[in-house]
Amino acid sequence: MKKTLSIISGCIFAVAVIFNLFSCKVKESSPPTVAFYQVAGYVSADTTLYRHTIFPIWVVASKDGVGDLVETGTITRSINGGPDSTLQTMNFVMSQFSYIYSYKAGDSGDVTKYTFTFGNEKGVTGSNSIVITAN
Repeated sequence: MKKTLSIISGCIFAVAVIFNLFSCKVKESSPPTVAFYQVAGYVSADTTLYRHTIFPIWVVASKDGVGDLVETGTITRSINGGPDSTLQTMNFVMSQFSYIYSYKAGDSGDVTKYTFTFGNEKGVTGSNSIVITAN
């Protein structure tokens, strides 16, 4: 009886060890990296511009991990601390998204925040913002 119990216990232990070694662990997902190209003539950080100036922002979103392709994008704008309004939503599948957007600075004293949010195939999002103050 003791020998049978010992064999059963050993088998259960062996199965538990094998299951633990070969069990599929869910890989954690990393959010996309969202950045602005720092090139002459493009806005890449918070800045002050003359009112009604048209300015470009070159945004890049890239995957940050194996298999974490960038799939969605949303651009929102908030004026003078008000609620966000959605300017654009996008659906795509790629390892890197790059696009140049053009916007127009507001009236003197307006503070406008542009937020670029991108999501990967697992729904994890990353974002980056630029604040434009018009004078």
